[in-house]
Order: sequence, then C-alpha cells, then structure tokens
Amino acid sequence: MQSETSIAGTDDLTLMQQVAAHDAMALETLYDRYSSTLLALCMRVLHRRDQAEDVLINVFWEVWNRAERYNPARGAPLTYLMTLTRCRAIDRHRRIGATPTTSLDAQEYPTESVQTEADNPLNQAACAEQRVRIQAAISHLSAPQRMTIELSFFEGLSHVEIAEKTKLPLGTVKSHIRLGLIQLRDSLRNEDEAAKDLS
Repeated sequence: MQSETSIAGTDDLTLMQQVAAHDAMALETLYDRYSSTLLALCMRVLHRRDQAEDVLINVFWEVWNRAERYNPARGAPLTYLMTLTRCRAIDRHRRIGATPTTSLDAQEYPTESVQTEADNPLNQAACAEQRVRIQAAISHLSAPQRMTIELSFFEGLSHVEIAEKTKLPLGTVKSHIRLGLIQLRDSLRNEDEAAKDLS
C-alpha cells in the first residue's frame, strides 16, 4: 500500500488505473487535486453552492463506481473529469431549473452548511496552481477554440447552443472543441513531463 506522500506525486493516469482497482487513496488524491477546479465548473453552470457540491460528490461517486468508463485513448484524466462534471452539472441544471443565486438563496443556503476538502488551505493552493496551469494552456489556443471551449465548459452551453450563439456550423463547433481539448491535453502533459525531468 502506498503512503500518502508517495501517492500524492502519482500522475493522473496511474491514479485513474488505481481507482479502477478500487484504491480509495487514489480517489482521495484525485479529489484533493481537482475538486476545487471541478467545483468552480459546477458553480459556473448551477450558480448555487449546495447544488454544485452535490454534483461534485456524485461525479466522484461515479468515477469510483464506473471507473471502467474512462478510456485514456479518448483524453487525459482531467479532460474526462471536466467533461463528466460539465455533463452532470448541465443535467442537474435542466432537472431543477437552476437560476443564478440571489441574496435569498444565499440566506437559505449559508456557506457553512457544507464544506468540502477544497476548503482546506493547502488544497486551495494546489488547486489554484492547477487552475493557473489550465488557464495558461487555454490562453494559447486559437481564438475559435478558446471561445467554444469556454462556452461549453464554463458557460454550460450545448454544441447546438454554441453554434447558434456564434453563428458557426455545428460541425465546426465540435471540431474546435475536440481539437482544443487535444491541444490542452498535450500542453498539460508536456508541462508535467518537463517538470518530472527537472525533478
């Protein structure tokens, strides 16, 4: 069994393989590493902390119970987690008819009602660093790729809605998103490999 120190430095793909083998510590490491980023994505779609946290928990529950669904040939673990989170958040949005948070909502659902591991200062720092990496990688995409990915992942729009909003053909929208995600995956992977070479 790996120690907490050793597993913390494990790459994402290995962690996903360990989760598939029902390694609870691997799942916990993935959660600590990405929960803040994924929670922020849920918030962008749902605008309510309680609903966003519920979706986040369900996402990691699904990752644990259906780990075999992840196919590394189709994308990096982070891409898979973001796609899964976006889909589940949009599903929840459509099911409950979520609306942007109002002052009444904030009173009804106080911030101290539920806290996640993302509230830990150390986790916040690590996830903030990860967000900076992702944002930097996104900034290097072409303008069409960046626009469609932001509308898809951060605004929660479907491909059809993006096509209508941008006046681009649906096939072009799908192509921009697919190629943009491939470039993001390669960019983050190359950065990880460079960091390993320096260590």
